[in-house]
This record gives sequence, structure tokens and C-alpha cells, in this order.
Amino acid sequence: MMYRQSSSAATRWCLAAVLLCGSGVSLADNATLKVSIEGGSFNSKFKFFDASAGCPSYNDIPGAKQFLGGVRASDKGASKPLPLGEPVHVFMFRPKDTPGISAAGGSSEIRRRALQVTLMGDATLRYTEIIDHVPSWEATGDIRVQPAVACLPADEVVPLDGESTTEASGVSNVPEADADA
Repeated sequence: MMYRQSSSAATRWCLAAVLLCGSGVSLADNATLKVSIEGGSFNSKFKFFDASAGCPSYNDIPGAKQFLGGVRASDKGASKPLPLGEPVHVFMFRPKDTPGISAAGGSSEIRRRALQVTLMGDATLRYTEIIDHVPSWEATGDIRVQPAVACLPADEVVPLDGESTTEASGVSNVPEADADA
């Protein structure tokens, strides 16, 4: 009888060890993104949403499938582990903007204000300026940054007013294939 109990305990320990080792593998599939905003932003957060299956719903309640969490927005910056090679939407949420977001269409307005990032390794993303709630940025490291409307099919994308290439933002409305011509 005593042998059976210790065998059961040993089985549980082995199972726990296998599960812990398995979680280490998923950590290897992540990279760290350090996000910041020049000058800081009082009472604001960067929120992250999985966009690997298309445009996310931007539902940020605990347990929401596409919500990856958030970090405080500051000049100093904060780090967030994100999946490698998968598009993620980064949205800087300011509580005072909630009525404007709702009035302008909810998800479509959040998408207009967000960025889509894809990490290939550790990187930094710094918001340098926000004009009409749309960020300009500087990015370093192994990262691809584009407006969050990149999750939409090409025939549904409406260009932002005054959208053009800027050195600060890296945004371009020129397709990559045509950019070299």
C-alpha cells in the first residue's frame, strides 16, 4: 500500500517536470519588445492583441483570446514578451480617449490608432509623436512595424489623411515591390 502512494507521487512529479519543460519551449518562441513614448503619457497603457488570425476584436477583458496583456506607457519604457514571427497590434490606451473611440467606430478607430508589429528578435518601439491620435515611431532591432490596418484585406484599406513616408515613422504607402524602382 505504501509503495503505491509513493509511485503515484513520483508520477505526479514526473508529469509536473514534463509540463514545466514544455513551458520553456514556448518561452523560446518569444522575443521581448520594449515600448516607450517620448515624454511619457500619464495614466496610459500599451495594450497588445494577437493579429495572427486577422484583425483582432480588441476585447481586453481577462481571458479574452486575442488580448496578450499590457504595460504602462512611459518615457523610460517597459518590456513585453511577444510571439516571434506573428503580427501583434500595439495600441496605446488613454482612458480619456474612450468617448472619442466609441463615437468614431470602436474597433475601426482603435485599428486606426494602433500599430502592427512582427518580431523576429528582441526590439524596441518608441512612439515619438502622436498626430490626430495616430503615432509616429522609431523602431530598432529585429522588428517590422506598419499601421494596424495591415490586417485588413487590401480592398478594405482606406488611406489615412496625409499618409506618406516619414523618417520618424517608417510608414510608407508605397508597396515594397515598387519602393526599389
